[in-house]
Amino acid sequence: MSEHETTCRRSGAARIDPSLLGQPPRVEGARDPELATLVATLSPAHYERYLTTIAAPTTRHSLSPEFAAVMTFAATELDRLGYSVIRRPIAVGAGRSENLLAHRTGTGAAPRGLVAVTAHLDSVNQEGRSLPAPGADDNASGSAGVLELGRVLAGRTWSNDVVLILFGGEEQGLLGSIDHVGGLDTETRARLSAIINMDMIGRKNTTQPGVMIEGGTASKALMSELVAAAGTWTALQVTTSLNPFASDHVPFIDAGLPAVLTIEADDRANTDVHTAGDVLDTVDPSVALEILTMNLAVLARHLEGRPPTP
Repeated sequence: MSEHETTCRRSGAARIDPSLLGQPPRVEGARDPELATLVATLSPAHYERYLTTIAAPTTRHSLSPEFAAVMTFAATELDRLGYSVIRRPIAVGAGRSENLLAHRTGTGAAPRGLVAVTAHLDSVNQEGRSLPAPGADDNASGSAGVLELGRVLAGRTWSNDVVLILFGGEEQGLLGSIDHVGGLDTETRARLSAIINMDMIGRKNTTQPGVMIEGGTASKALMSELVAAAGTWTALQVTTSLNPFASDHVPFIDAGLPAVLTIEADDRANTDVHTAGDVLDTVDPSVALEILTMNLAVLARHLEGRPPTP
């Protein structure tokens, strides 16, 4: 019999107190033509290729060879797009996993701003490491989103810097992001203007496609930007939460940094998380593309060094 895995779990028993959720009014601003051109380069075909490749192995457990193989795929893709790619080892119990960081330097004068786009690459079956853990929604959907945003952002030059991060060890307790944040120097922390984490962005759990934007005190301005972007560029129904937990935005928030989680609406209704049932057939790429559109609209303004629109 397989030993049960400890998981970083948002669904099931880990319920969000409804009183802590906000339902902000829809904010619809003018669509900037240049940004509209950029948003139009998001590609369902590219996103689905990334999603299918990442979710193809039987598991992406942090300590598995399959995890390492998918990390190699991601590293190859981002290197081809012109990013400087680093793979950093992390400890997971007595074993070793890794984080992937892909940097792209802006054209502005130093000190430049820095934005981070993150997701965890690992998957887990809560019933045991030896069991199938395809992790299509949790979190091939978010990891594929990092690659697709990376592809789009590589298509033009930006004033500020961007780093794309795929974490290992998330399911064992946010180990990859804790390690990463612990290693940030003072100068890097000061340059970070936005950290957008994507975890489970591909499931339609509600009648209308929706997103929850979750952050902390340091994230409030970024959350407001995302709410406005959702209203301007998407049909997403938005909820917000100031109760951050159980994903890789939390170590950043604990360090006082402006990080948010963007996640499918009513994620706790997804009972396939951490089971063999989290397969590609349950993922709706159109939901993920809407969330990517919202995120891209905000990232572009930070990378341009432009203030958010009111």
